Amino acid sequence: MKYDWKTIFVGVQGNYFSKDVISDYAVELMGIGDESEFVSELSWGVSNENLGKVMLEIKTNYFPQLDEESTVLVEEKRKLRFVCLSEIKERCKEDNELLNEIAKFYGNHHYPEDMVSFVNYMPQEVPTTKKDLVNRFGEFLKLEESRFKC
Repeated sequence: MKYDWKTIFVGVQGNYFSKDVISDYAVELMGIGDESEFVSELSWGVSNENLGKVMLEIKTNYFPQLDEESTVLVEEKRKLRFVCLSEIKERCKEDNELLNEIAKFYGNHHYPEDMVSFVNYMPQEVPTTKKDLVNRFGEFLKLEESRFKC
């Protein structure tokens, strides 16, 4: 899946990634020829104290025209959500474990409305089994996958 500074920004801000991914990406950029002073500084790492300042600089340097709710950044969040949920699906082989991990993710990521239909503790419009929830989750991932053409 393609990524850039917007992906890194949204990922760190939304706790999809640790701050260390900033320096990892900077090193990656240097490896393909980016010699800017900012990227060089980031390659040495980002301290917890400087994280807020660095995040603001990333936004200012690479996408100053976008606000937090811009379509582009919302799509980056959605892409990261897809990657995380796909990883959960791969890791969890048992339905109960899968549904519990989905519920944790749901709670930790601001309760996305489009996930309600497969979260085990959310009321459903019709009587629903665990298998129904798992199937809805699978359908959701297929739709998201086609959206991002993975």
